[in-house]
Amino acid sequence: MRDHPIVLLVLFAVVAFYGGVTVYVLGSYYFARSHHPHRQIRLTLREALREGLLAALVQPLLPLYFVIGRRLGGRKGGRPIVFVHGYGQNRVDFVWLARVLARDGFGPMYGFNYWPLGRLRSNAERLSRFVARVCEDERVEVVDLVCHSMGGLVALEMIGREEGRVRRLVTIGTPYQGVAWRGPILGLSAGVLRRGARRVREGRPLELAALSIYSTHDNVVGDPATGSLAAVGGRDLVMEGPGHLALLFDRRVAREVAGFLREDA
Repeated sequence: MRDHPIVLLVLFAVVAFYGGVTVYVLGSYYFARSHHPHRQIRLTLREALREGLLAALVQPLLPLYFVIGRRLGGRKGGRPIVFVHGYGQNRVDFVWLARVLARDGFGPMYGFNYWPLGRLRSNAERLSRFVARVCEDERVEVVDLVCHSMGGLVALEMIGREEGRVRRLVTIGTPYQGVAWRGPILGLSAGVLRRGARRVREGRPLELAALSIYSTHDNVVGDPATGSLAAVGGRDLVMEGPGHLALLFDRRVAREVAGFLREDA
């Protein structure tokens, strides 16, 4: 093995990665347990295993989707869907959901990447420019946004500046009233993640149709109530059980997203 430093490096990277996934799942579920409704331990173990398996399968693709094209498939000539990822992620998280929506006839679909450690306002401005380019390329006036976690906060900040560019907003696992975690959070948007969206805290109504999908047992967000948009005129849909990443790979979630996007304005 001493003659093969590359092999050692690869082995170290693999062990470090899967060790990190294990720490993420065990640590997040342990912390969040006090914020969740009681359920049988076997259900928690099942969902924790599901969360871990999805993280282990999807996260190795993160580097690839930093450079892969922004298009995520779907039919041409329809209303564009722009996906906005969460903290520490990128558009790879939407590969399954985009594929399901494409089979249902939606599209074209685009994945927006941003720097999660940057300021929320800067990322919202970048999203605004991205949406403007999509509208120009597809020769449309509006898009639909489908967001995960912190991506919903970025989208809400962007919509506050340009309501007219977005027809419908769907957010999945977004902490509108802040995450329960009070430990260290890296990045210039840490304060927003703790406090949540100012618009929701102040109760300023939305001027577009919005759906917030969140879980009773989200291992990252913690308190399920933080995902509610009802106070600003949005629609809430509470899912029983899935973890934070698993929400994006849940058939019930995909079905609800598709149904909401099909509704007339």
